[in-house]
Amino acid sequence: MEIIQNGIRLHSDLNHFFDEVRINSGTIHHSQQEKSKVNYLDWSFVPQYEENAYVVKRDWRKLTDKEIKALTASSNRNYYNTIYVGAISEELKQIFDDLKFKECQRPEDVKECMKRDHDLTLKLSNTMQKYLTNFANGKPFHFHFIGANLPNIDMVAADTYTLPEGFQEEDKKCMGIHNDGAELRTVHQTYKSGNRFTINLGNETRYFLYVNLSLTQAFNMLKKKLGVSVEQVDLYNISKLFFKYFPDYPVIKIPQKPYQYYIAPTDHCFHDGSTYGMTTLDTLMIYFGKFQY
Repeated sequence: MEIIQNGIRLHSDLNHFFDEVRINSGTIHHSQQEKSKVNYLDWSFVPQYEENAYVVKRDWRKLTDKEIKALTASSNRNYYNTIYVGAISEELKQIFDDLKFKECQRPEDVKECMKRDHDLTLKLSNTMQKYLTNFANGKPFHFHFIGANLPNIDMVAADTYTLPEGFQEEDKKCMGIHNDGAELRTVHQTYKSGNRFTINLGNETRYFLYVNLSLTQAFNMLKKKLGVSVEQVDLYNISKLFFKYFPDYPVIKIPQKPYQYYIAPTDHCFHDGSTYGMTTLDTLMIYFGKFQY
């Protein structure tokens, strides 16, 4: 199946960006593909997945010229129709280095870095505020999260809000490729929700996976195939329905190297992060806003 021409596109000021972007032949139910295993420090387990989770196939290849053209952002790019990838400023890199995030080995180490030096953490907050103003379109933005994922997990996102206090990494159930619901809206309104600015603070390349369809486009494909109405498809079931009926729709894999960021409308598209192949902690920081450049 070919990707559509007018979907969510990519924009980057990195050299040779599209040379490293990959595409595959679609998704598969998690029970039908051998899962990666976490063997890190004293962890040794195969991640669990939600019952209806779909994961990406691993048959990655380079993009064709036609696919690059379909994915390259146009001049009318905005915060909901484009994913942006770039590198943070040298000033921010130095502050992150000074806070020693790259030395973190366990998820709980990350917040300790923030507590270690109050003045440096305050400097980071102020510098981030100033830096992100350049991307914010005069719209409000806010800090959302700093934390970490374990290495070598196919699809890292998991709903931890339903887990008891003191849960272990092994208790998480990965969602598979999904759409977020940071703001509760209808499928046709998710473009209003804004996007996220995610920075890789780790030592290795992590990956951002996404389907180049807006949720509205995915809904329209389902409606054409099944005749389903708005009432039958919502933010909670659209990903399960879409990948059940369109498992051969390709997924795009974007490398996110240390100190690179991606900006993506994660309420408005199917996506996930991946630490597959990594051997060290995946540390990241996230802000929410309506960013673009």
